[in-house]
Amino acid sequence: MPSEIVPLTSASVPRRVSGRGNRELARLEERTLQRMAAVQAEGWVQTEKLHEVDHLTREAMSGHAMLRRWADTLAGSDPFLADELKFFTDTARLGKGEIIADTIDSFCRESRR
Repeated sequence: MPSEIVPLTSASVPRRVSGRGNRELARLEERTLQRMAAVQAEGWVQTEKLHEVDHLTREAMSGHAMLRRWADTLAGSDPFLADELKFFTDTARLGKGEIIADTIDSFCRESRR
């Protein structure tokens, strides 16, 4: 992403500014550009975190649907077996939810540092 900030050059500094003033302006410009780069970098990191949460959720949902269909296939028309297999699909669903929650928690903790 190109920066919309135009760097300050010596040609753009008014001539009446002293040499010390030019140095101070150059330092201010450098600090400003560094801060802007840090803000942009943080935004990119947060966007990647959002994409990763979406990816984990999509995988968890797809996996749960596959397990649910597999449990239905195994149980056939036996309601007792269907109930027993539900235990395993529910356990997997809860585990996946915890993994997603742990990931989000670690992302949030990292942002607070």
